Amino acid sequence: MANADTPIPKFKAYAEREPIPSVDPEDIKRFWHVKPPWRQGNDVQSACSPGADVAAVFRRWAMIDTLTIYKLLTPWQHGEDLDDAVFRIAATFPLRELRSKRYMIPGDECFGFDPNAFVQKLIEETGISHVWEPVATKVSEGGRTFSYSLVGGSQEQDPDAAAKHASRQILWEMWKRFAPSLDEVVSHSDKEQATRIVATFFANFLLDNVDLVRQLEDAFRDMQLVPLDPILSELERKAQRFPGMES
Repeated sequence: MANADTPIPKFKAYAEREPIPSVDPEDIKRFWHVKPPWRQGNDVQSACSPGADVAAVFRRWAMIDTLTIYKLLTPWQHGEDLDDAVFRIAATFPLRELRSKRYMIPGDECFGFDPNAFVQKLIEETGISHVWEPVATKVSEGGRTFSYSLVGGSQEQDPDAAAKHASRQILWEMWKRFAPSLDEVVSHSDKEQATRIVATFFANFLLDNVDLVRQLEDAFRDMQLVPLDPILSELERKAQRFPGMES
């Protein structure tokens, strides 16, 4: 999981859940020392050997980045340097393409690899002992995770505006995930008409559930007083049963 603020270089695209090919560990190692902001086609490409699958190198770099964020590589990390064993294992470790979701529910996978198995393999190969708190690889039962951006990126803002902004983002991500698919309708429409169709159904969803929407805004104003989960659970149920194209 690369840092959310890090721009991802645009190279080869992989399909969801597609296995990421193995790469040369030296390519990952060189790439590790190229710090963002990257200049695509220059810094990123030049870090790799000729003919390398740069997209695969990047994804395997991101795997290591995730492990460092969770502080799982402490015995093998020395400042910004990592032991060669980390790159060697990362070059071939089982990894699948897994696009991040901004709204996640129980059972959703958090990573395209198993971070705990990665650490265990490091221990076996290097003989270095390490005790760590196992990282959950899926969203647990009864849990949800979601992310949203602040208005203008500032934490100092009007609470009402912030609550509406956060609620709008969460509602959109939820509706995209749970509402009946409009793909068939949209595929036969031009861009302007498709945008209008999607906007109309989303607006209807909000209007039909305006009381819950207001409760969600209240929860974002003060999460200590208003529990989020019951509201989100009910909105998910409403989205799944939304009449959509029958409206």
